[in-house]
Amino acid sequence: GYLPELADYLLDLFSPSECVEYMDSSDRPRPLVIRTNTLKTTRKDLMDSLTKRGAAVEGIEWSKVAIKVTESTIPIGATPEYLAGYYMLQSAASMNPVLALAPQPNERVLDISAAPGGKTSYIAQLMKNSGIVIANDLKPQRQKATIANLHRMGVKNAIITSYDGRKLPKIIKGFDRVLLDA
Repeated sequence: GYLPELADYLLDLFSPSECVEYMDSSDRPRPLVIRTNTLKTTRKDLMDSLTKRGAAVEGIEWSKVAIKVTESTIPIGATPEYLAGYYMLQSAASMNPVLALAPQPNERVLDISAAPGGKTSYIAQLMKNSGIVIANDLKPQRQKATIANLHRMGVKNAIITSYDGRKLPKIIKGFDRVLLDA
């Protein structure tokens, strides 16, 4: 169900039929999507491996690395390929900020709110593990997951920090690109 205030707001934005369509689509579960780690494998090879393990997968057409898992008899977050860092569980929408950022090899990139490291690892992947990625998060406890994920994914160009993002310009300067997707 929806809060009456939210339903009223949506009815102000949409016609009644569009509002019902929006609410119905919002209630449907999102597909499970994974991002291929091209530092370690190709999307084709990963899809072949997961298919052999009992997963039904298909590439997402607008991405060279995204894979939709439509069915699986295995836990996708615990396969040998996952543990080896061949992919990251990551929604398709979460890949878009990094694509918009368009990091290039040998740049200095700051991810202000990095934990748990999904977007940070994608930045490093697009940079081909070159340059420097500062993976910052305000909460040091959250950075444990970032460190684990970056290690699993084979990221070698990241520096982990825990600062208030508002204070970073006084501490570290000279970035080519900055991602803030909090």
